[in-house]
Amino acid sequence: MNKFKKAFAAISAAAMMFTMSGCSDTRHVMTYNGDVKVNAGVYIYNLYSEMSYELTMAYYTTGTAVIDLDSDKDGKKLSEYLEEQARKDTKECTAITAKFNELGLELTEDELNSINDNLKSIWDASGDLMEEEGISKESIRIVLKSQTMRTRLFDYYYAADGKEAVTDADMKKYVEDNYVRYKAIRISKSNAEDATEAEKENKENEATRDEYLAKAEGLSYEEFDALIKEYNEYAAAKLEAETSSEEDSTAEDNIVGPMPSSDTAAEVEAPEDESAAADDAAADETVATDETADSADDVATDGEDAEEEEVNNDTMYDLGQDGAEESDEGKLATFIKGLDIGKATAYEDDSFYYIVMKGDITENSEQYAKDNHDTLLQNMKGDEFQGKIDSWIDELGIKENADAIKRYTAKVVYDKQNEFYSK
Repeated sequence: MNKFKKAFAAISAAAMMFTMSGCSDTRHVMTYNGDVKVNAGVYIYNLYSEMSYELTMAYYTTGTAVIDLDSDKDGKKLSEYLEEQARKDTKECTAITAKFNELGLELTEDELNSINDNLKSIWDASGDLMEEEGISKESIRIVLKSQTMRTRLFDYYYAADGKEAVTDADMKKYVEDNYVRYKAIRISKSNAEDATEAEKENKENEATRDEYLAKAEGLSYEEFDALIKEYNEYAAAKLEAETSSEEDSTAEDNIVGPMPSSDTAAEVEAPEDESAAADDAAADETVATDETADSADDVATDGEDAEEEEVNNDTMYDLGQDGAEESDEGKLATFIKGLDIGKATAYEDDSFYYIVMKGDITENSEQYAKDNHDTLLQNMKGDEFQGKIDSWIDELGIKENADAIKRYTAKVVYDKQNEFYSK
């Protein structure tokens, strides 16, 4: 066999092996509906986005945008967690896009313009890095479009004119079944490091709590507002006095030289011109009077504004949200849920002493549902909608390209970022 035939045979064999292996083409990370391919750039961008979130959180907590890919995240290595989330995000992006097209829906011109604007912002800021990572503009566009499609699909099912619309009555009932309405006075516990000092301060805090609890006895839910205002004014005045005392103490500590005494005071010479001194005193008195008048005007104005401004001390807490009963606020709301309406009651946790009063949720459930419609709709139908997306993924029969997943790891994406920024 001559050299030409040998070379041709080798090329043919390589082509056959490539065709038989199928998944060795790492330009596509997934396929669905048999042979429809998903760009690897979509997966890489989702991995990059998940990693960016972790880097941002690291910066806020440590002051440095550095992460340890071997650290623990939800019981697994952070690198494994990020890759798992990116696979999930990519499958959801694919399923949402497919369902949106299946239903014959189309993005509006405004939505497309918004997507293009977002894409331009991303590319202008990080286009060079995106190319370094192997992410094209088109891959980012696919992700951005799917995010808008997700919102549109949610509305397709649950908006007022949707296939499974949530009515105002449904939303009102959700609020009444899941929310706790209350007002509270919060008295901070001592944060003194010395145990004796902390115990002393908390004895005083408990006495304050008991004093205001006695004042709250017999008050209606509406009347409780006045007591909250009274306590807030008391707490503000107390804080101001403590701050002033600390400043005076600090100023005294910073004095250089001997403090004036009765002996040294006697040696101070009187002004030569007594009339000038009298004029200075009069001028000082005039200034003080003017400042007092200005201050009085400010107080009056503030008082008028305060009367015009309606203060809403209502707290509405959703016990139906995930993990609600595990948080301090959730534990407080759970305690309040079991109370009688309109009866002031004491409660405490590690940080505060409370005086709480439960309100009648039915009095404002309708208005609250109107004012918080979008948030409530997500709370009510978010999990159900996620279930739909999961079912769409199953219907597509999405298959992962293992070679592509192995190639575009969290470490590869992270290292490329670090290399890029170190140039």
